[in-house]
Amino acid sequence: MKYRQRISNVLLGVAPAMLVTLLLAGEARAGDLPPKLDRDDASTCTAYTYAVTTGQVVGALDDAYIETDNNGNNVNWDISGCTLDALNNTRCISLLITVPPDGSSDTSIVRATGTATAGSQTLTVTSTFLNSLGNPSGVTCTGTFQFHTTASGGGWGDPHLTTVDGVHYDFQSAGEFTALRGDKVEIQTRQSPVPTATVPITNEYTGITHCVSIYTAVAAKFGSTRVTLQPSPGAEPDPKSMQLRVNGQLTQLGNVPLIVRAKPEAGAKVGKIEVTITQHADGVIEMTDATGMQLVVTPNYWSSQKVWYLNVNVYQTAAQQGTMGRLGKRSWLPALPDGSSLGPKPATENDRYQALYEKFADAWRVTDQTSLFDYAPGTNTATFTLDEWPRNHPQSCDIQGQTSVQPATDQVAEDACANVVNAVQRADCVFDVKMTGHTGFAKGYEGMQGFKPRGPGWYSPEPRKPPGRCPPDKCPPDKTPPPFPFWCCWVVIALGIVQLLLLGFLVKHALSKKP
Repeated sequence: MKYRQRISNVLLGVAPAMLVTLLLAGEARAGDLPPKLDRDDASTCTAYTYAVTTGQVVGALDDAYIETDNNGNNVNWDISGCTLDALNNTRCISLLITVPPDGSSDTSIVRATGTATAGSQTLTVTSTFLNSLGNPSGVTCTGTFQFHTTASGGGWGDPHLTTVDGVHYDFQSAGEFTALRGDKVEIQTRQSPVPTATVPITNEYTGITHCVSIYTAVAAKFGSTRVTLQPSPGAEPDPKSMQLRVNGQLTQLGNVPLIVRAKPEAGAKVGKIEVTITQHADGVIEMTDATGMQLVVTPNYWSSQKVWYLNVNVYQTAAQQGTMGRLGKRSWLPALPDGSSLGPKPATENDRYQALYEKFADAWRVTDQTSLFDYAPGTNTATFTLDEWPRNHPQSCDIQGQTSVQPATDQVAEDACANVVNAVQRADCVFDVKMTGHTGFAKGYEGMQGFKPRGPGWYSPEPRKPPGRCPPDKCPPDKTPPPFPFWCCWVVIALGIVQLLLLGFLVKHALSKKP
């Protein structure tokens, strides 16, 4: 009896901690579940996207499945855009979608398997609830499930660009350009010239020797919502922060994400979420659209030059056009706006310069009519354009009226960028510091690599209802539960393991005591 009493006391002692761990585990997992159409949670009757990369294999154990209410409720299927193969099987972007055999089936799980190909296709599921007599009640829950292939790209430093199909090249023009466009999103960047005391080395990919520029502002459109991140207007920008505007209105970010909705559709109480804007540590700004695409901007202030400069990364995007877009057919550069190709890389440096910095740059240069930026009175896109930049076969990278920055030694640049993990980005960082003498570029690279993108899988802009919190459709926009951090589940698991080990030790210790 004494042994039982000791063990009972041990269990009672650790029970509260283990109960808290279990509750945390349930809370942490709530935001990671695949879609479920549930009449008790109106937030599930919404649109979802499932992002994969081209060629990615989705297996039976992956999370590419949909749950529906299985309490005697009919489930109707509307196959929108998906295709039927030779065996009459439904396929979306070549993923095999296992669906019920008829339109009145009662099922719990629908699964997608296979290897993804390029494209975007939609599957719609409507769950019709029955009343107590087993007849249709007229209450339905409809979910739209978009399967699409996505990729990542970006530009950083003096801008070194990586296209969504993985090509890394330098693009040093000065002005405003469309970086990415498509899938109901457009991203534009402002590039400003940097006067340097030395002429940089030849870029390995383009084979062009040129002067450099930096990103100094970014603008984007998500559906009907326009967002800009720009320096404050005036002779000297505010060194404390850049200015964020939503549809032209100056906006301050707080400790919770800012959710921006479209105008409500007829009969709806609230509009659909078009973008969620979050401020992370070190001033990193994340903008996530309705499909789960993440635009991540890492701003830093260069005090000696009195200028803000940005790194711009895009994750999980289906957009394919722009300076970060896919290469044209048999081309060395991204396709032009009309889809045409510039063809293979020219043999001479002069021809390469003409192709990249005249034909390509002018094709993607925005106009006053197409610009998404906000302008101070008396300014427009021409204010930020320097047509002859970068110079062809430059003898100097000076700019009249501006002081040229002095270069750094190889050792200074390598030491400054030593903490940049990615080898390509570390080489870019070394180039930037060496050419400009500004070691602060390394801080921007470190901030950029500190952000962890969401990754492929299911996404819905409408947060699922975690236990004990208000339903997302009932919450005010500034009270919507934020997503759980990626590390929380691992912390909970580790905590549980520690508690189990402690429990085992305490039980063993209790048994070892003499009665």
